[in-house]
Amino acid sequence: MRKLLFLAIPVIAGALVSCGKGAKTADAGKDSVSMPYKATYSSSFAITDSAKLVQTVLQSYKDWENNNLKNASAYFADTIAWDQTDGSKHRMTRDSMVKFFNKYRDSLTSSKIEMAAFIPLHSNDKKEDWVLTWYKQTDTYKNGKIDSTFYHDLNHIKNGKIDYISSLRQTLKPQK
Repeated sequence: MRKLLFLAIPVIAGALVSCGKGAKTADAGKDSVSMPYKATYSSSFAITDSAKLVQTVLQSYKDWENNNLKNASAYFADTIAWDQTDGSKHRMTRDSMVKFFNKYRDSLTSSKIEMAAFIPLHSNDKKEDWVLTWYKQTDTYKNGKIDSTFYHDLNHIKNGKIDYISSLRQTLKPQK
């Protein structure tokens, strides 16, 4: 059941994206569907084929997994905003964020990421690029504790670099 949910999330996201395309059609007068809500950010997204944007984001995850954040200038902007899973919000320089990440990463002996899906999106009306990721991360702490968590991150890309991350988390527990 958990694997079905794990795989269903990208399908649901794809359906939502196609709904965004439908909203564009409605704006063009081809479809008279009235939506019960108005998006506060955008309802007009297109899936892009920007392999470079996806590669930038995925490399940041790979460097986390390999405990090698010295390449952060290749994929992070000079200033990054980050909304953490606990609701806290950060805005810091790339160097400060790397120190922040390194401090946490140094508490682990390993971190394994299994990428379930990633989708590059372009907001047509905002003219902004995003890469959405869904992945399972298994962290092994130096005290031997092992945690597995499922994440959904929204990575905003500006001038080819990540300048904002919003992380959502679902703790994985054994099925009863």
